[in-house]
Amino acid sequence: MESSLYQTGVRVMVDKYLEEKSKEVRDYGEYWSASSAGYCMRKNIFDRLKVTPTNSDARKTRVFEVGHIFHGWIQDITKSAGVSVSQEGELQDEVLMIRGHYDDIIKTDNGLILYDYKTAHSRSFTYKKGKGMSYFHKMQLGTYMKILREIKEYKDLAEGRICSISKDDLRMDETQLLWNQGLEETVAGYWTTLNEYWNAKKIPACTCHEHEGGFMAKDKYNPYYFQGESCSLTWYKLWKEGKHQEYIKKEG
Repeated sequence: MESSLYQTGVRVMVDKYLEEKSKEVRDYGEYWSASSAGYCMRKNIFDRLKVTPTNSDARKTRVFEVGHIFHGWIQDITKSAGVSVSQEGELQDEVLMIRGHYDDIIKTDNGLILYDYKTAHSRSFTYKKGKGMSYFHKMQLGTYMKILREIKEYKDLAEGRICSISKDDLRMDETQLLWNQGLEETVAGYWTTLNEYWNAKKIPACTCHEHEGGFMAKDKYNPYYFQGESCSLTWYKLWKEGKHQEYIKKEG
C-alpha cells in the first residue's frame, strides 16, 4: 500500500514538474559558471560539454528547489530591512570566460559585504563547527569578489561571507573570507588553467577526491560516476558514441 501511495500521489507530480523545470537551468554558453569555482576541472569540462549525468535523482531536484526558496526568503528580508544594496546581480569576466550571479551585497557601518546563502542539514552545523569555510566555498566566493572588484562601485569590496541556513531547524551560521593577493592569485590560477585545458581540447585528471574529504568523488555526489570511477572517462566515451542511455539510473 505504501509503495502504491508513493507512486501515485503528489510526489510524482512534484518530481515531474521539477524535472522539467531543471531543464531550464541557466545556460552560460561559452562561459564557465562562476559557482563551479574550485570543482574538479574534468567535471567542469563535462558540464560545459553537457555530458549526460549517469543518474537522474528526483530527490536532488527537491533539495535544489528548497534551496531556492530559502534564498528568496532571506533576500526578501534583507531587502525589506533596507540593508541590501544589490541582489542576483550578473557577473561576467571576458578574460577568464566566467559568468554567474551573486546572492546579495549588504551595507554595514564597516563597508560592503558580499553574501552567498547556502542551505544545509542541521547535522552539518555540528561536524563543521570550528573548521571555517570550505575550499569550494572559498573558491566560489573568491571568484565573485574578484569580478565584483573590477566594477567601480565595488572596487573596495574586501569581505565576503557564507551564510548557512539549516533546512530543518533554521539555525544560521556565518563564515568569513577576506580579500588578499594570495586569494586573487589562487582564483585566477584556477580559471586560467581550466581555460588552457579547454582551449587545448584536453581532458584533465579527475581531482574530486582531493578536497573536503573527497565527497565529490563518491557515487552519491558525482554526476559522472560510473563503474567505480568518478568523472568516468568510460562514461564520457559512451556518451560521445551515443551508447549511454541504457546505463542511466533513475532514483527517487
